[in-house]
Amino acid sequence: MVTAAGSGLRVLVVGCGSIGKRHLAYLTTLEGIDGISVFTGNSRCLEGFEPDRRIRAIASLDDAMADIAVIANETNKHAETAVSLARRGMHLFIEKPVAVSAEQAEAMMIDVAGTGVKVHVGYNLRFLGIMDRMRTLLAGKALGTPYFARIEAGQYLPDWRPGTDYQSSYSASAARGGGVALDLSHEIDYMRYLFGDPVSWQVARSRVSGLTVDSDDMFDGLYRYAGDFVCSVHLDYLQRTKKRKIRIAGSQGELVCDLVARRMTLTTQGRETIVDDESLFDVAGTYPVELRQFLRVVTEGATPRATMEDGVRALRLIEECPHA
Repeated sequence: MVTAAGSGLRVLVVGCGSIGKRHLAYLTTLEGIDGISVFTGNSRCLEGFEPDRRIRAIASLDDAMADIAVIANETNKHAETAVSLARRGMHLFIEKPVAVSAEQAEAMMIDVAGTGVKVHVGYNLRFLGIMDRMRTLLAGKALGTPYFARIEAGQYLPDWRPGTDYQSSYSASAARGGGVALDLSHEIDYMRYLFGDPVSWQVARSRVSGLTVDSDDMFDGLYRYAGDFVCSVHLDYLQRTKKRKIRIAGSQGELVCDLVARRMTLTTQGRETIVDDESLFDVAGTYPVELRQFLRVVTEGATPRATMEDGVRALRLIEECPHA
């Protein structure tokens, strides 16, 4: 049982695609990590890490001896992997989305809860400084009464992972947990982080392009909150110019935050305030921050910033509303 930071944590990384490799790189920079085991089918995963003697590849999960596990394999394997490792006492950092469906995630949550291990879900945008700035503005009624919000995120799938054939990626395969709603469920999670849970919603998932995928390449959701506030969310694999943006309109003004341009504009009473502090928009910097916070969850009993329940709720919101 791990009791204190710096006590020699053993970490297992499952999966070594782009996000798994990113986590692996950050883990090597953190104090208190005694050893890192990597289970992956990616034979090139450890290239560049050879000088670090703490890292070793393992041929089977049965060979893993670890205190915590970072689950970054394909989405359709998350549930089985998480339950298996939790039953062996490993605390879990699960990359989003936690499963391929809300039903699977709910069953997984029950099984994992029975083991008593700690769980964090990798919704790293919760660690972005500008998100907390927007939460503070909303809590302080800077916009007055919120009327509506619009969240949009999109990028042309073949451009996502340079040097990789998008057709072979999990994103292109529904069976492997691909599809833009699952891939970009960050946007659904940060909607909840800013506004809480809606009371009803409608969704449309479709495949409209000529991309060679059998997963959804476009998603639209309309979320209604108590008090008639409405948030719409659009996600796609189609836009040639990357977009990640939110606009919130209220009785006293509006807020526009562009995560790609790294700029937030607040307009109230005819006055415009621009926030463009680079540190508030540093998405890459959120990954080591969330890993460090997860270590505090494990060693100090801190509360996870994104819980298993948060992971389940995000999945519910990309599926049909049960009350519709």
